[in-house]
Amino acid sequence: MASAVNRIIATLSLIFFLVPVTYVRGPAPDKNDSQYIHLENVSLDSTSPTRSRTGRLEYVRGWILDSENTDFGGISSMLALPDNRFVMLSDSGVVIAFTLMEQEGKAARPYIAPLPEGPAADNQFAKKNWDAESMVYNPDTGQYWVGYERAHSIWRYGPSFARKEASHKVGMMQKWPSNGGAEAMLRLEEQGEDGGDRFLVFSESAQYGKVKGAYQALIFDGDPAREDMEPKLFGYRPPKGYLITDAALLPDGRALLLHRRFTPLDGVSAIVSIGDLSQIAPGEIWSAEPIASLKSPLTVDNMEALAVTEEGNDTIIWIASDDNFNVVQQSLLMKFRLLPDEQEERAAKAPKAKAEARPGFSSIPN
Repeated sequence: MASAVNRIIATLSLIFFLVPVTYVRGPAPDKNDSQYIHLENVSLDSTSPTRSRTGRLEYVRGWILDSENTDFGGISSMLALPDNRFVMLSDSGVVIAFTLMEQEGKAARPYIAPLPEGPAADNQFAKKNWDAESMVYNPDTGQYWVGYERAHSIWRYGPSFARKEASHKVGMMQKWPSNGGAEAMLRLEEQGEDGGDRFLVFSESAQYGKVKGAYQALIFDGDPAREDMEPKLFGYRPPKGYLITDAALLPDGRALLLHRRFTPLDGVSAIVSIGDLSQIAPGEIWSAEPIASLKSPLTVDNMEALAVTEEGNDTIIWIASDDNFNVVQQSLLMKFRLLPDEQEERAAKAPKAKAEARPGFSSIPN
């Protein structure tokens, strides 16, 4: 029954995405600026409430997020800051922030408001161009970087998103598909050639050369919002049939990557992968190892946002969904614990082979 419902939702969503919409002139609905965010508990699998694991992800808890605010929804990227403070960005350029009170199931200190500035601000269709898809943060400076689709640019904002500091319409991104732009971004904890941070930006669907199933990604050896910063190109190969939607750094320095797929028969699904960033090189194709999937009958929607935190010795994975401002979809926030790799654990526990005794330097004749 659950999979049948998912297929119905998938079909309705497909209609929403593909059928042209005719707008009829009439009075615009009153704008609602409510700052209240409601949370409703959700299980990992409604058909099996005790299920708590998929691959290497152990489900802790999750919620459906909702608000009467007109601008709420469309979550495309997410940061998990100290003290359970979440900062999310919608694909219409709206900041959604709140402090998650897990035990009470409430969102404290909510904040929902547009970014102070974005691409094509003077255009009557500006909101369409404020298609913010990726975001990273520097806790030392409080600065944010936002990757925009359609406008194919990287913007840097000051602390608390108070103002725009810089923007760069990246030349190598201008031929990316209109809706396949800067879908994921990473700020690496290493220095680029100019002494600043190094950044990675991933296209969702710009094909890498003639390589089927591989997509363009860029290495910035410094601030990508600087107009003089030219990136280097490499390829990223996501799991077959999937497209990247977000990325985050794990505590050990590896990358966690989120991917989604949508088909009328199977509905929506997602795959989480882990990749070794040291294997990335300009002109080469990089890939990551899938560790878990979300698909029917598991709770899943258009999974687009990813964040990582730590609780004691546990690595916590947060995944959120973009409801496309569509009444048949949901804004989900799901919390998982990353389980150890069983193969790595077995290898670590395996007895070490004794080294064969060999002659030392003292045995060499003078």
